[in-house]
Amino acid sequence: MAKIAFIGLGTMGLPMARLLVAGGHAVAGYDLDAAACEQHVENGGSTATSAADAASEADFVFTMVTNSNHVRTALFGKDGAVQAMSASTLFVDMSTIHPLESDAVRAELATHNIGMVDAPVGRTSLHAIEGKLLVMVGAQPEQLKRVRPLLALLGDTIVDCGGPGMGTRMKMINNFMSIV
Repeated sequence: MAKIAFIGLGTMGLPMARLLVAGGHAVAGYDLDAAACEQHVENGGSTATSAADAASEADFVFTMVTNSNHVRTALFGKDGAVQAMSASTLFVDMSTIHPLESDAVRAELATHNIGMVDAPVGRTSLHAIEGKLLVMVGAQPEQLKRVRPLLALLGDTIVDCGGPGMGTRMKMINNFMSIV
């Protein structure tokens, strides 16, 4: 059983956190929306008073938020998760953010000796509920090996896009292809 902080309990994040709980993991959720936090508790998770509180003693910190500013705030803002993370904590960003922003977050985390996996998702909120997301992963091989069992609870298609930053880049290509 892993101890997981899940920051961002919105349309996609809430069902993803529920699947991690159903997989037998302890999931401390954090969101600015109190109703989302209440639903997370009803789904079997626990809630935290801040991102740092959620990340306390976590093995993994996941974010599923709307943009890079929210990722940065969740990590480095007031009561940000990085305050409670250690070198053994692995950060997994599942948000869709600009690749250069993702690279900058990875670089800043590296100054704290914290590793990062970029793992944005494709498909719809229905797929999130069903655990059938497409997960595009950019990570070091040992990081992917460590997080893969958790990602397998969230998606039925996990694509190793290559090293760090490549999951976010593949997500941009996926979005362009969807538009076309």
